[in-house]
Amino acid sequence: MRTLDIAPLILAQRGDLIALNKPYDWPTTGRSLQDDDCVQYHMMQHFGQMVWAVHQLDADTSGLCLFSLDKQLVTDLQAIWRDPAMRKDYLCIVKGEPAWDRIDEESPIGKVDERSLGVTPDGKPAHTRFHLLQRNNGYALLQAQLFTGRTHQIRIHLSHLGHPLLGEEWYTAPPCTLHPRQALHATRIHFPDTAPLDTKEFSAPLANDLQQLMQRLGLSLPQT
Repeated sequence: MRTLDIAPLILAQRGDLIALNKPYDWPTTGRSLQDDDCVQYHMMQHFGQMVWAVHQLDADTSGLCLFSLDKQLVTDLQAIWRDPAMRKDYLCIVKGEPAWDRIDEESPIGKVDERSLGVTPDGKPAHTRFHLLQRNNGYALLQAQLFTGRTHQIRIHLSHLGHPLLGEEWYTAPPCTLHPRQALHATRIHFPDTAPLDTKEFSAPLANDLQQLMQRLGLSLPQT
């Protein structure tokens, strides 16, 4: 059994809503409520009660992940998750230096075979907006804004654009081995005014391994 100390990962608790800075190599939820190889199980152990995930991050994606102690709140938030006023931002470290400063990638995503996803004409609509933050020596730091929530959407769209995530194994050939996991971090969620929350915005600092990767590549976050 792996252990996960939840307390230092909690970014904020607003009533029944908990904002967590999820570490990489941890699935958000598991195969069952007794599956100890996921964040949800350890959240339940920490709070001593049932805890629901508001949304999911891939196991190797770090950053902001929301959980709730109230199932009805999950239902309420998921009902507005696709509201155009919702904002979900990620940071990405990618191979290559994009020629664009901003691009809207809207290629549909679906099954390319029984086991694989990718861009396909008969896939589901998908929309990601990418902003170039910095480029240097063959690599770049991007901000990704999700408007839809297809599985592996950012990873697939970046590979389709010719700028796969560093550490990407599935959607680029040959796999990128410069980093041991996909260089993707969920940084910010902003809820619309209709959300039943006193606090509408949550954010998570960049994971240490990605900070170190950026330093190696001569990349840095813009000053705000």
